[in-house]
Amino acid sequence: MRDPKRIKPLLEEIEKIWINNPDFRFGQLVMSIAKTGENNPKLFNMEEEEFLEKIKELKKQFND
Repeated sequence: MRDPKRIKPLLEEIEKIWINNPDFRFGQLVMSIAKTGENNPKLFNMEEEEFLEKIKELKKQFND
């Protein structure tokens, strides 16, 4: 199993950037951080409400 301690520092750094740049959507922020050069308009433009729904769907899959 991968070290779960790696998660909190990553999320804390994302939180700092996002709080200072609240106009970013989550997907936009992630794509800006990753700088992969890939074009994914669905991720870039996805609103947080849709992300939350997808998180809930994923949680259901893990709980099954």
